[in-house]
Amino acid sequence: MSAYDPEMLNIMRNALDQAWELLPQASKGNLPKIEMADRILRKAATGERDLARLRAAALAGTDIKHPALP
Repeated sequence: MSAYDPEMLNIMRNALDQAWELLPQASKGNLPKIEMADRILRKAATGERDLARLRAAALAGTDIKHPALP
């Protein structure tokens, strides 16, 4: 298991929160938030630190491909 610094934890939390907000309400029952978090953790374990790529990993397999966020 990897250890993450506070900055990385913040990036991962933001990626999860943003991905969850982008997911349509009807889809939230089909894709548990814990599964999205697991996808982010697996991607982060490879060394990924980019918020957009971590968010995309959380949304993998959904119809949301390139979410536009500020």
